[in-house]
Amino acid sequence: MQMHDQFPRWTARVAMILLLAMLTACAPRPDEPDRHPAVETAEDALSRGDFDTAVASFLEAAEAEESPLREEYTLMAAAALVDSGEPGRGERMAEDVPITEDTPDAIIDFRNVVLARAAMADGDYDRSLELVDERLPSETGRAADLVEVRADALYRVGRLLESAETRAGLEELLPEGDRLDRNRDRLQQALAEVPMRRLRETMPPAPDVYGGWLELTFLVRNYRLDPTRMEEAVELWRERFPDHPAAETIADDIMARYRDEVLRPERVDLLLPLSGSLADSGRAVRDGFLAARLEQGDEGPDVRVHDIGDDGDDPWAAYMNAVQGGSDLVIGPLTRPAVSVFAGNRSLPVPMLALNSAGDRDELPGNLFRFGLLPEHEARQAARHALAGGQRHAVMLVPSNDWGRRVANAFAEEFEDNGGTVLAHERYDSDRTDFSLPIRRMLALDESSQRQRRLQQTISRSVEFEPRRRMDVDVIFMGAFPRQARLIRPQLRFHHALDLPVMATSHAWGGRDDVAADRDMAGVVFFDMPWMLGEGDRLAPTRTSLVTAWDGRVQQHAPLYALGADAHRLIPYLATMRNNEGERLEGATGLLRISDGGEVQREVMPARFHRGRVERLELEEDDAPRLPGLDTVGEDDANGAGVPAETDGIDARDGLDELDEFDE
Repeated sequence: MQMHDQFPRWTARVAMILLLAMLTACAPRPDEPDRHPAVETAEDALSRGDFDTAVASFLEAAEAEESPLREEYTLMAAAALVDSGEPGRGERMAEDVPITEDTPDAIIDFRNVVLARAAMADGDYDRSLELVDERLPSETGRAADLVEVRADALYRVGRLLESAETRAGLEELLPEGDRLDRNRDRLQQALAEVPMRRLRETMPPAPDVYGGWLELTFLVRNYRLDPTRMEEAVELWRERFPDHPAAETIADDIMARYRDEVLRPERVDLLLPLSGSLADSGRAVRDGFLAARLEQGDEGPDVRVHDIGDDGDDPWAAYMNAVQGGSDLVIGPLTRPAVSVFAGNRSLPVPMLALNSAGDRDELPGNLFRFGLLPEHEARQAARHALAGGQRHAVMLVPSNDWGRRVANAFAEEFEDNGGTVLAHERYDSDRTDFSLPIRRMLALDESSQRQRRLQQTISRSVEFEPRRRMDVDVIFMGAFPRQARLIRPQLRFHHALDLPVMATSHAWGGRDDVAADRDMAGVVFFDMPWMLGEGDRLAPTRTSLVTAWDGRVQQHAPLYALGADAHRLIPYLATMRNNEGERLEGATGLLRISDGGEVQREVMPARFHRGRVERLELEEDDAPRLPGLDTVGEDDANGAGVPAETDGIDARDGLDELDEFDE
């Protein structure tokens, strides 16, 4: 289970809509006195996004009223603070609302809703779930708010099926309108992110509303490339679920969206470096793409391959030659400088799926998609994994080069944006073998030694002393390639970090089991693509078959073969996935999604070193991950089931060194 980003379309405006919806729950009934005039001022301020005025007006109304309206309006002010980006102030204000034995249940429910939303804003999703679960089931007017917060928190910790089921239950509590429509959209989004393997396991579902959503999602995703079969399957679904809320229009809207957005190019052109220093990398991508194309049979597009050298003398000229030759889609180029040539244009005649990042560009052509094996994706996932496991205080150790800067920035940004704190960030020289100095600084061991010296000077005699590392650290993020990782890991153990979880990107692994070299890596958790861990063979040509088909060249560049295979697999879904951010595609390189800006983002698999070998971490969706620490060699870890990774004995990591060279 992985922690998820915020809902892609969760904006301040949506927060205001939710807050206004909560206001209606406390509107006076006909037999009650009119609300204080300041409440109307607050509502108007909220509709304009003026949170300061809203908070002040709610508090004005609270001071003028008696219980329980005083507490109600105070909590409305606290909720506005949470939505305005000040969850700490909102939490403190809500906590100050007194709760006695005479406090109405609706006020207690509302207080827990505000506190739970504040906790979620701070990234404490477990606390958020505790606060709402202790008040559910509820019969007050706040029941819908409690259930909605629960669904949001479950989504954020990756418990997608539970989140969807909670939203299916919320359906009964919401009247027709925007809030009900939004709930259905988010239910569909949660199910769209569930891996198809998990959806298959739920078939056939129970004949209730939730079961209907499950089956509809499964059918649409299963037949999305065959509109005729999709329509037939959905019609049968309607017969089984005639009264389902999606039966009348939602199912038709979903099918129409897929029909209209599926991309079926007749011709695809590849722009790759097939000569020069990057020729092996270009050939690996080409071969992975062509192998996936061959498995498609006669139904796929015609493919033309163009050699543009390391960066191409003129990538734009090569692209225009492909366009003028009748291309419907261009895939490539592979290097960041070449991709940047296209990023500077306002529009492109035909869509392009570039195989690298365009750098930090604010404006990009609308039909320029970018798909690369970026280390930042894995660093961000490491941060989410740590937070989901309860680790909120991290230290980082990365090389003093651009690659190290990038992974450190990605980890720190994701970690701190979701409630974590990076306590220390140390860099090391990749050419060295002794990393004790940055490790000691990172763990504050030098401060411990200084305390010893001061004590000896004070008492004028020597004392027995063992340095102590800082005790406020929950997890270490290590940016390293295999040589450095194999040296750093035992040095961390030597410097008293035996009990700390260590996480890394896939670069710490050589791509195949090497018991002798990796024996000291025990317990290190890293994140890699399914194909490297033996999980992607049904989604792309198997590594073994590629070794046979392409004379074993896959051994040196396995990740790039997977990149080529997934580039082919993405073709029909480019528009659908960009226009519907909840859509996920299971690929050989990871669980893929496309941002509304056209960037293909990967969610990869957690794995760990154990007794010199690599094993996948199998995490049940209902279980929050508890990361293994630096276990001793041969010690079993009780914090998660491990499954040996099927690596085919292939040394596959050389391609990543090269990939990072041209990813600058």
